[in-house]
Amino acid sequence: MAEFKTEAPAEAPADSAGADMSISRKGKIWLKQSVGAGLLIAGWAYFALPHIGSAQFFLDTLVFCAFGTYAFITAYNARRETVTLEKKLRYTLIRRNMELESMTTRDDLTHLFSRRHLFDRFERELQKAKTSGRTLSVLVIDLNGMEQINASHGYQVGDKVLAAFGRFLADHARGSDVLARIDGDEFAVLMPGADEGAAAAAVTRLLTAMERADSFQENDISLQVTASIGRCGYPWGAASVDQIMHAARDSMSAHKREQSALLAAAGSAPADSGGG
Repeated sequence: MAEFKTEAPAEAPADSAGADMSISRKGKIWLKQSVGAGLLIAGWAYFALPHIGSAQFFLDTLVFCAFGTYAFITAYNARRETVTLEKKLRYTLIRRNMELESMTTRDDLTHLFSRRHLFDRFERELQKAKTSGRTLSVLVIDLNGMEQINASHGYQVGDKVLAAFGRFLADHARGSDVLARIDGDEFAVLMPGADEGAAAAAVTRLLTAMERADSFQENDISLQVTASIGRCGYPWGAASVDQIMHAARDSMSAHKREQSALLAAAGSAPADSGGG
């Protein structure tokens, strides 16, 4: 099964303001510790030194040592708890940011990439292709008859068909392909490095796999799902994302018309007069 490709986040530049804040915080901690130690020593000197050479001096020193040890351990534990809490809060924030990022980059129903992510990635890949002299292709796929499926069987069944097709698409894509659901029943496959021949071969491969695939089953419902697929790319088709997508959609629409014409011709042909 082809794995979805996720992009590693760009490494953020060093945050000088954050570093300054960290240094400032450490400086404040050091200052507090120094003041605390100074007060402890001053207290010891005030109470113990007048009794130097006596048992009282030893007792006062012992008391201040015990107090200092207790204060140090208490401060250390408090600091450790604070650091632990900060780490938990930071982890929670990172996790929520990742969830928000996932909401903007993934389609909830199919778990493919979202339309927004596809077009962002498309722009970057096209720029890379132009800079390096490489090729790039995109397939636009429209599932046929989804309106009829929704009307006849309900949107819940329609959603399951879309989710099943998302899994099918992942199973039959290259590892480097970027798969996305870009509209209700419309999908796209961005193929970095693929020329016109590779795009045509991918269309044939997907259509053949759909013909051979088992029909979609949901309780007593059995559906044979078909698709119309268009293709375009750079430099063999167009030079901008909008132009490439527009041409791929035109190609998909032409394929849909061809399929409709074939179905109409098959329906108007004389029926076989066999027994059965």
